Amino acid sequence: MSELLTWAAARAADGDVPEHVLRTALVIMCDDLAAMVVAHTEDEVRAVTAQAAGGAPEATVVGAPGRRSDRRSAALANAVAANWTELDGGYRPATCHGSLYSLPAALAEVEATGGTLGDLLRAHVLGYEVVTRVARAYRPPVPLALHPHATLSPIGAAAALAAARRLDPDTFAAAVLGAASMSLTGPFSHATSGATIRNVWAGVGAQLGFVAVDVVAAGLTASPTVLDEVFAATVITPDELTTGLGERWGVEDGYQKPYACCQYLHASVEAAASLVGSIPDVDAIASVDVRTHPLGAALTEADPATTLAGRFSLPHAVSTVLHHRSTDAAVFSGAHLHDPATAALRGHVRIEKWADTPPAPHDRPSTVRVTLHDGQVLEETVLSAVGGPDRPLSRPELLAKYETLTAELRPGFADRVRDLTDPRGPLDLATPLRDVLDNLLGGSR
Repeated sequence: MSELLTWAAARAADGDVPEHVLRTALVIMCDDLAAMVVAHTEDEVRAVTAQAAGGAPEATVVGAPGRRSDRRSAALANAVAANWTELDGGYRPATCHGSLYSLPAALAEVEATGGTLGDLLRAHVLGYEVVTRVARAYRPPVPLALHPHATLSPIGAAAALAAARRLDPDTFAAAVLGAASMSLTGPFSHATSGATIRNVWAGVGAQLGFVAVDVVAAGLTASPTVLDEVFAATVITPDELTTGLGERWGVEDGYQKPYACCQYLHASVEAAASLVGSIPDVDAIASVDVRTHPLGAALTEADPATTLAGRFSLPHAVSTVLHHRSTDAAVFSGAHLHDPATAALRGHVRIEKWADTPPAPHDRPSTVRVTLHDGQVLEETVLSAVGGPDRPLSRPELLAKYETLTAELRPGFADRVRDLTDPRGPLDLATPLRDVLDNLLGGSR
């Protein structure tokens, strides 16, 4: 671990991050901002934002246009919003949302200290790199007992903050290792049962990241063996911490979500969506059989009580798509959680575990088989859902996603993202981050 953290501290100090990596991080930032914006259609998210928007005006609270708060409160509120609808980006090689764990703290810190877009992107990239390598090196057994939003978020936040503050290698390492000792024990079952406190864990992790870097500056120390101790129950492959450092960056293996549910369900959602054109209506369906990878097959809740439980329910996700004949984010919202036709169909979904899954990137496959009352059988297999590095969303598809998610609450957001992320234009790293955020998030309704 020391080699990784020394390397990250050196990259933060000299700013040695390739431009193409920074551009990738910029797209991830915009993708997560769009997720933060659309989350403010939910009552609970608006309430959390209202609680946050009252401290010292240091950092932007995405859901409170024109208002800022202290950096810790802003990081908490923005992290809650980012993961509420399950539309924030993830990391394909391991169970980890690298950006969710690094970006909210980095955004707040860099804006509060008058930093630039370049400062933010470098901190984001390095926090992402550290936490995703930890996720690869310390893999929990399946089925998951603890949720990575709880266990990993303090690490990603501390690494991003250490990079933003350009801490020396020893202090950088102490901050990240200290944060690892603060990892939370949030049960994965909270997601499947729908306990929405789960959506706060990444925000708490961001705040713990601030605690870790601040107390290390005060002289507190950390244990160099903390990762092996905290993650003792995982499958440990320490080479993952350092193999290929600087050759392929973590942000290059991220994914953007087109569907507002757990990524473990995306192949099933995509397969179901491909069948709806051949189904007269939902009443024509006699049964639905889904064979999917073990992570997806474990999400069996047939009567989700909250939108979070619905977003982690294979019966609900597939039934929602078959009923509404759509994969738009709105169909996964609370307004449709208790649709009678969807609820009735959930009871006819049977799940089988795909035990012999192919190697990555086809390690999260799904086959959906729909049997109609007239005896007709429709079937579709998706080996790897769209959105990952092997099947990335195109630039027009990403911009269309942002337009759909933000047009009501932030008119013009997608157009501004189009300009900011134009691959043919210059990347102005010297622009103050506050100006970038004001531009992207202006024009609220």
